[in-house]
Amino acid sequence: MTKQGVFEATLTTIEEYIRRGIWRPGDRLPTIQKLSEELNVGISTLREVLRILEHRDIITIEQGRGMFVRTDLAATQALNPGLNAASLKDLFEARRLLEPELAFLAAQRGFMNEMESIRQAAELMSELVERRQDFLESDVQFHRLIAQAAHNEILLGMFRCIEGQFHQGRSFTNMIPGMIEKAAHYHLMIAAALNQRNAEQAKSLMASHVDDMMAYILSEMR
Repeated sequence: MTKQGVFEATLTTIEEYIRRGIWRPGDRLPTIQKLSEELNVGISTLREVLRILEHRDIITIEQGRGMFVRTDLAATQALNPGLNAASLKDLFEARRLLEPELAFLAAQRGFMNEMESIRQAAELMSELVERRQDFLESDVQFHRLIAQAAHNEILLGMFRCIEGQFHQGRSFTNMIPGMIEKAAHYHLMIAAALNQRNAEQAKSLMASHVDDMMAYILSEMR
């Protein structure tokens, strides 16, 4: 990859981390040395990227204190005409009807290896959130595995129809203080209920998980 290509890829990666809520407004970024290692990019290129981000008011660089996220890119994206509170309300209403039932069926019908995969996905997301690393795929994977473990092809097909919009939903709800951590905790509790074959508890926890996110969407529409 050319130097310009590395520069653009690094800029995109950091912006995406902020957009997804891995780094949020007020958060201190890792040191340049640590960022260089994590992103596998040279320090000189990384400094150029950080200068651009500071110029765009996305981050602030404070001498002696460090680098901090300034702009909520998730909120900025949420204002995009293609992603608004009304369409997200529709998404979460569909999820509220579908996903608790999938969790209920998964607790009853899921195989042991499927329950283990769900537990691993929940634990991975929790670890990634704690380390402030990209957790989105493990988040989506958790819900996908539950849909598969329900062993109902019609319901699985319905889930797949809305799965592609999960990224949009997460971009919007990640701006809520504490929501990512709360989602990770819900995943662990749901996974535990599934492994205990407690269908009613799995259903109730999944409903509460979606309700938390939907309540924020509804508040934005008022």
